[in-house]
Amino acid sequence: MTLAGYRNIVVLTGAGISRSAGLATYRGPGGLWNDPKLAALSHASALAAQRTEVTDMFWSFRAAIQTAEPTAAHRALAAFEARCTGNFLIVTQNVDGLHQRAGSTNVVEYHGTLARWRCERCALELDPPSGPPPAHCGARMRPSVVMFDEMIPAAAEHAAKRALRDCDLFVAIGTSGTVWPASSFVKSAEYAGARRVLLNFEIFDDARVLFSECIAGLSDELVPKWFQ
Repeated sequence: MTLAGYRNIVVLTGAGISRSAGLATYRGPGGLWNDPKLAALSHASALAAQRTEVTDMFWSFRAAIQTAEPTAAHRALAAFEARCTGNFLIVTQNVDGLHQRAGSTNVVEYHGTLARWRCERCALELDPPSGPPPAHCGARMRPSVVMFDEMIPAAAEHAAKRALRDCDLFVAIGTSGTVWPASSFVKSAEYAGARRVLLNFEIFDDARVLFSECIAGLSDELVPKWFQ
């Protein structure tokens, strides 16, 4: 596929793009949130009652991310961005920072990042060193991620909506494309008249209605071909 004719490209990435880096997905076979205990700790309300357990869980996720390396798909997107002459934006649902480590610079972290942690008492945010989960103002800091029942950061939401308003090509990678926010993104792209492509390991029937094209396969195989 040639992308030379597109001037405003928006790419949405989900957990599937990081699978080959050794990071677990959140749903589907082996997904983290399939474990009821982990799923319960992913809700914002758990921070008050089980703060130690919540922060320990996210700290272990952070440790796994630190040993992971960007995949071929991450690197292909970064290389495409470097030579792209139009507007190119990655909106990622992932909190692993692998797009930036691959070299991408135009990245919206829609669900935040595990690289930074913040104090809920004074709002200090930092990239903590290795060791135990960080504490500040007499309490453990929390990860700067969007937990269930929390709002998407306004800046991230605005940047995504602004890019989707003008896009002429929307590509979703490593996500089912059928649940929020992916489903709302592809609908916004449709309103803009954009070509809508889904690259994912598994294609659900609902996705075939939302997207112009659905291609099943591994991200590391599909993305380098599409963004060569």
